[in-house]
Amino acid sequence: MKRKHVCWIATVVTIVVCVAVATVLLLQTPAASVRKHPPTVQVQEGVLQGQWLPVSGAEDAKQFAAFTGVPYAHPPVGPLRFKAPRPPLQWNGTRDATEESADCWQQSSETFEAVGSEDCLYLNVYSPDLPEQTQKLLPVYFFIHGGTFLFGTSNYSWFGPEFLMMQNIVVVTIKYRLNVFGFLNLDNEIVPGNAGIKDQIAALKWVSENIAKFGGDPNEITVGGQSAGAVSAHWLALLPESRDLFKRVLLESGSALHSFGYNEDNFAVADDLGRALANKTITIAELAQLVMSLPPKDLMAASMPMAIQRSNTLATQIPYAPSIERRVPVVGGEKPLITNSPETLIIDPTVPQKPMFVGMNNREWLAGYYAYGYGGDVNFMNYRIRTLINLLPKNIIPYIDTIEYLKLTDVAPTFQWSDVTDAVDHNYFRSMDMNCNLTCIFKKYLDDIVIGVDTNRLVDLRSSSKLSTTYVYRFSLRSDYSISALVDPDQSAGGAVHSDELGYIWRMSGLRQKLNGDDLASRTLQRMTNMWGSYIRTGIPSPDNKFTWQPTENRVTGIRFLEIQEELEEKDEDIGGPNMPFWFNLYQQYRKK
Repeated sequence: MKRKHVCWIATVVTIVVCVAVATVLLLQTPAASVRKHPPTVQVQEGVLQGQWLPVSGAEDAKQFAAFTGVPYAHPPVGPLRFKAPRPPLQWNGTRDATEESADCWQQSSETFEAVGSEDCLYLNVYSPDLPEQTQKLLPVYFFIHGGTFLFGTSNYSWFGPEFLMMQNIVVVTIKYRLNVFGFLNLDNEIVPGNAGIKDQIAALKWVSENIAKFGGDPNEITVGGQSAGAVSAHWLALLPESRDLFKRVLLESGSALHSFGYNEDNFAVADDLGRALANKTITIAELAQLVMSLPPKDLMAASMPMAIQRSNTLATQIPYAPSIERRVPVVGGEKPLITNSPETLIIDPTVPQKPMFVGMNNREWLAGYYAYGYGGDVNFMNYRIRTLINLLPKNIIPYIDTIEYLKLTDVAPTFQWSDVTDAVDHNYFRSMDMNCNLTCIFKKYLDDIVIGVDTNRLVDLRSSSKLSTTYVYRFSLRSDYSISALVDPDQSAGGAVHSDELGYIWRMSGLRQKLNGDDLASRTLQRMTNMWGSYIRTGIPSPDNKFTWQPTENRVTGIRFLEIQEELEEKDEDIGGPNMPFWFNLYQQYRKK
């Protein structure tokens, strides 16, 4: 893969940097002199002093309190590398909370060099009012950024909360360990695995214990995220260690059920990493000692090329992602966190399910089409058809715990991936629509397998169980605030690609967003933030007081969802598109008793 293609994989963060958009750090903009004294709060570890920031374009010169670079855990350095986070240290005096922390280790999309710090477990809190200004605690939105678990940041220049501040909610954004530091899983006491998810749980616990000091209601927390962040948010909703800490979940273009949201390939990834580091095959025990001893840059230098190569080969999976922990815990050791596949946790009626607002964009993986080198190259696309096994969702076959839960006959002895590739090849590539050439078909196929199929499956499983309310949306608009407009201003192609919706929710440098404009992009921003704010406050994602939107229920014909385009339209069909019945039947074929 050409190095520039890495930029597409990392969702909004690297897309913005790839086009060399100048970041405007709004945190450095002096707030309007409406409030004389900076905001201060007393949390469990000590006193924090933040700053008042303006909501640009607000008619009433509205300001909000911003606290950035707040530690939620002890720095995971030295012997704490790869371990579950420890509680944060206390401090004396007043801690400055106006500067953002370093990002967690990742590859720079500008220089392609490793940048960041292991000391990166910090969060940001934004509040319209502190407790002395309001009698009622406000609902809280706890947001987790995406970036394929390899890249990403919660910095203000990418996730400015200005528009959400108008929704009268408290917003929290977090940083968590990424790539090898956050998701290498050797399933032993040295590298237990899933450190990044454990970071998120620690941040959520800190918020639950301290958010009232910022004016937030700990009993009204919504956890949300986009892409890998949505995967994370869903895992927090499924795991007993975290699911009782919040009320509802909001997922944009991802979930734990998605094929990139979970894998059991952690030892295969470890083998590849060992060879990259040692130039030979080494044991897991040897690898554990090696990764503990190396400087971060050396570890990143070997890890990132390996991770990107695996992502290219297995396009529906992410090498560093939430994965199974099967070790037997020892006294004083780290208790395994993820011990079941997400499918089992979703279909098991004894596992509580959170109310959910979930959706996707209608042209999700158009960016991926170019990122993985297709770009109209017929020879390359034909090669991909010949090696179609590498472009299949690996969760077509249920994981062993789901096989046991469903009491299925073990499919492994008779299963052949060639049967699946033949079926997919016939459905997509041998039954070509005369109006859709190979390029067109590949774009549809990538949209389906990366996001569409598993979004459809998730809603199907939830609606059939009737365990909890599910609202579903599909974002289909490309306009001036779409992230893809930064890369390609031409809007003639239409449709929304992966991450496009973020520009209608968050203030982002590079996008000239207006809060109260009357153009299509501004009206859509108002609708989107109204919907997100309404869901966080009430559990019902209403765009305005006039629009009545019903949750999806046990399907008869399709999935009830809201199409967000120039006008809102409620639909009842497969959200992933016309190929969803094919995938439904394919998945069911391996889940029949």
